[in-house]
Amino acid sequence: MGSPHLPNLTASLLHSYSEAALHNADELLVESLLLRDHDHMARAYFLAVSCIEETGKALLAFDSQYRNLTDPAVCKKLKTSMESHGQKINYALSIWAVNSPDLREAFKVALDLTFHVKHGREPSMYSDLRTDPDRVQTPREIVRATAARDCIRLAKNCLAHAQCPVGEKIPAKFSAAQDRLFTMKPAKIQEMLNMEDFWWYYISIREAGQQDIAEAVLGYERDHIKTGTQFRAAQ
Repeated sequence: MGSPHLPNLTASLLHSYSEAALHNADELLVESLLLRDHDHMARAYFLAVSCIEETGKALLAFDSQYRNLTDPAVCKKLKTSMESHGQKINYALSIWAVNSPDLREAFKVALDLTFHVKHGREPSMYSDLRTDPDRVQTPREIVRATAARDCIRLAKNCLAHAQCPVGEKIPAKFSAAQDRLFTMKPAKIQEMLNMEDFWWYYISIREAGQQDIAEAVLGYERDHIKTGTQFRAAQ
């Protein structure tokens, strides 16, 4: 999907894309293992990261089959997400963490590894010029064997968790509010989540039986941000 032109996204196309990405992820893992076994650790690391990315893409495509694909904003956000190295890695790791037996420990590991995997991707493939002191940096010297093995193990776990849901689950249904939240700018959502007043609002609607965070975000935006009023001030 690297083309600037957006294909006509349909549930059928996303399902096929998910299957293709999952198959490719499996091949990347096999190739990564071959490189590891022949002591090509830098490239083994790179392919393991690529496996995690393709796994994330497969899950994104699968989970988005029942979004409102007639909405151009939804399709544009999907395209952006499935082309972003970081977002694909985040998605694969979050699904792995959610499905792990020890949820707390899995999220701790995922948060720690997300940073290293994202920042290790380019150095594991390309030589570079560095400073302090001025020097040439090569992938072989920058990627430790233990880091490569850990990344391969992580890729294997992410892929294993993805293969089960994609093979057995039915894609989730999304409400209009959830699709609207999906297309909102991350900075706008983060600004709201940093507001104490929003969380008092969210607690109140949860106590009233409303569980959907998307409905909470859109409701707070409609009733308080756009009107310039605080929720607690109205109580």
